[in-house]
Amino acid sequence: MNKLRLLTFYPAFICMLVTVYFTVLDKTFFIETTSAINDVIINDMSWLFSLTAVLAVLLVGYAFFSPISRVKIGGNDAERIYTPFKWFAVSLTTVIAMGILFWSVAEPIVHYYNPPEYLGITPHSAEAVRFSMSTIFVHWTITPYCIYTVSSLVFALALHNLKMKFSIGSMLRPFVGRFIDGPIGDLVDGLALFAVVMGMSATLTSGLLVISEGLKSHLGLPVSPLSYALIAVVIMGTALLSASTGLHRGIQILSRINTWFYVAAILFIFTLGPSSYILSLGVETFGIYLSEFFQRNMVTGASGHSQWPGWWTIAFFASWFAWAPLTSLFLGKIARGYTVRQFIIVNVMLPCLFGFIWFSTFSGTSIYLDDLLDGALYRAYQETGFASVIYVLFDQFPLSSLISVLFILVCVISFITAADSNTDAIGNLCTETEQGKAISSSPLWIKAFWGSAIAFIAWISASYIGIDAVKMLFNLAGLPGMLIVIGAGISLIKFFGMVKIVDNQAVLEPDYQEEHPPHPIVEDSLSIVSK
Repeated sequence: MNKLRLLTFYPAFICMLVTVYFTVLDKTFFIETTSAINDVIINDMSWLFSLTAVLAVLLVGYAFFSPISRVKIGGNDAERIYTPFKWFAVSLTTVIAMGILFWSVAEPIVHYYNPPEYLGITPHSAEAVRFSMSTIFVHWTITPYCIYTVSSLVFALALHNLKMKFSIGSMLRPFVGRFIDGPIGDLVDGLALFAVVMGMSATLTSGLLVISEGLKSHLGLPVSPLSYALIAVVIMGTALLSASTGLHRGIQILSRINTWFYVAAILFIFTLGPSSYILSLGVETFGIYLSEFFQRNMVTGASGHSQWPGWWTIAFFASWFAWAPLTSLFLGKIARGYTVRQFIIVNVMLPCLFGFIWFSTFSGTSIYLDDLLDGALYRAYQETGFASVIYVLFDQFPLSSLISVLFILVCVISFITAADSNTDAIGNLCTETEQGKAISSSPLWIKAFWGSAIAFIAWISASYIGIDAVKMLFNLAGLPGMLIVIGAGISLIKFFGMVKIVDNQAVLEPDYQEEHPPHPIVEDSLSIVSK
């Protein structure tokens, strides 16, 4: 029988309750307080966010070429849960959620016109174009996916190979030992739970802004707190319905649909848009990004006394740190049957290739059209905000209304796939089962509770705070997430030393003996993800 993990549920619940209380009763105080905390993170912690992100890249790179790359997740006899394409589709769409849909057009336009002053870049210049596009690659390609991969890979090996329990604490156990098994582990799970609730709220906030703007532009529906509320109810309600039924085959179907939508969108914009410009600009600026990799990823703004990195690069890194601990539970769970090297290919290399193509296409097209239309996209941003810019871009193509409607549908599906997997993981984190029993689907009320909290915080943020709320929530949620990823990184380093070659096959063997090893998770618990 499922029992509530009190030290996981209540700390996250209390933190969330405080957040909701002040957003409802004293929005000014909430904004001032979160802004003050956010300023502390930006001013005092930017260096740690940047350094941790780069170290994640180095760890993943080492893992790809080291002996651990040959280790099969789940052991040499482990069967795969997903076929390669299904695995890639689920991993891709549950990780990126609505991020690439929201930021791919508006963000490069903002950087194009507003590069950081301390760099001395002239706005709306060739140098600004290069800065804008290379910055997009910093935020959306190699580094973010490596942040996810560190924690996901550690959890996959801990769960499937070392037979540890379904818990975020399992990522830290090779590092801290049995200390993490008891109440401390429950508190770590609660910390990660609150982080991901804030991160999901920030992502849903961006979704509400984009979807409502599309409904206004093409269906004439007014943008208001009521419309935000209705959209949030539909999105989260559908996600909870899917999660409550346990129909994880639905995640596969929706993920594949979304993946093909992404491919179709790229082909449509590339074919009818400035194809040669897209290719040339993408190659040129990706080269700049690679040549300045460490410089661009370790920016803090200290030399120019600028908060620009905190509001952009650090904020994006924080968002990935915020999602990483809980998302790793899902990504690690579905990785059984593949080697570590295959895990890195599917969760880093292929998404980065996709990101390069996607952002070269959409971001390059947005800059090209803005110049062609004498700043129309930037004016849309100035007049109505981020969410409207992509619809101005669609208006320049045939069948613009149909494309916009399909885009709204993709936004909805994208968040549903992410929310489905994460609310299920949230429910599993909050409950425990009797020893020897499989982890069953968690109670519906837990999923509904946290899903409603996420929707409510997003509604408040979209209605009364706007895009700044997205960045603040990402920063606030990213700090605890980053600390967990640091711990997971140290565990991964320990895993490097546990690899043994037996009968010409790489296996992961603990280098410690315990009188009371952790209770293993039973194999049936993984059947919740259908083949």
